[in-house]
Amino acid sequence: MKGDITNMKKNKIIIVSIALLGFISLGSSLWYMSADKKVSLSTIDAKQVSFNTVDEMITFSQLVVTGKPIESENFVTFDERGFTVDAYTITQFKINKVLENRTTHDYKAGDIIKVAEPSYVYDNGIMPGKTKFSINNYRNMDKNHSYMLLLVPDLKYDDLYVISGVNEGKHNIDIPGNDGEKVGVPQEAKNYKFKEELMKKFNLKSF
Repeated sequence: MKGDITNMKKNKIIIVSIALLGFISLGSSLWYMSADKKVSLSTIDAKQVSFNTVDEMITFSQLVVTGKPIESENFVTFDERGFTVDAYTITQFKINKVLENRTTHDYKAGDIIKVAEPSYVYDNGIMPGKTKFSINNYRNMDKNHSYMLLLVPDLKYDDLYVISGVNEGKHNIDIPGNDGEKVGVPQEAKNYKFKEELMKKFNLKSF
């Protein structure tokens, strides 16, 4: 009888232990799933092409357009050693108006081009969460707004365009003046001065 009671106690301890381990494991899984969804922001300070005047930037650029971003995807590639080769956001941009075009393509309103935005998301691997890297505090275009872009063709991918001067070549034209998208970027005041001059030069009005 005593042996039966002892065995029952042992069995109860085992069952409780298994239940506790299952509960802990479930809790850990739920915590990891929640933590893995979090995205932290990291700014990369990098040298960039910078312009003294808007005319200099227009001359450098081969395509100047207005339009709206419609879809974006993260694009990151690695070499055989695991080092990053290409890293940016590829945004499908629907053209509303072509202001300057010195490319080999006859773009018109309604055409969609691919634009490389200088930011990307990197999975932290076995560590939970992801990190969004932004070059010189660049903020991705908002689908709810229209933009003017000054672009040059990417040297590696024929169907991709790069923004001239990072922040200097992307401007929200829905919001006049300081639109809040250039906070903390290099030479912030110059960026807004360029925006004002470009809007005037191309006779664009904010809505």
